[in-house]
Amino acid sequence: MELTIEMRPKPGKLQELCQTLQAILPTIRKRPGCRECRISLEEEVLSLSSDWTTEAGVERYIRSTNGAALLGAIDVLSAEAAVRTDRGSPPEGIDVLKRMRKRR
Repeated sequence: MELTIEMRPKPGKLQELCQTLQAILPTIRKRPGCRECRISLEEEVLSLSSDWTTEAGVERYIRSTNGAALLGAIDVLSAEAAVRTDRGSPPEGIDVLKRMRKRR
């Protein structure tokens, strides 16, 4: 399963959001099921792209303390965020990940 989160930072928050994502990146890469995770920047939009063996792995990460930190950083530092859960899928709001956090 591919998960891509595209974030447009709030004015003046690009560097802080980038640094926060870079700090979170190693914890994502260590999660069971994460095959790859990277950050890219294009035209003031930061993208966090990850590839997972299963959707359950993504859900476990999002429900973790580190997943909460990621969602918190997105809420505080980004003006807009879009989530794609597979290549070619239409973008959804960050609420899709917040709902995933609540599932048990």
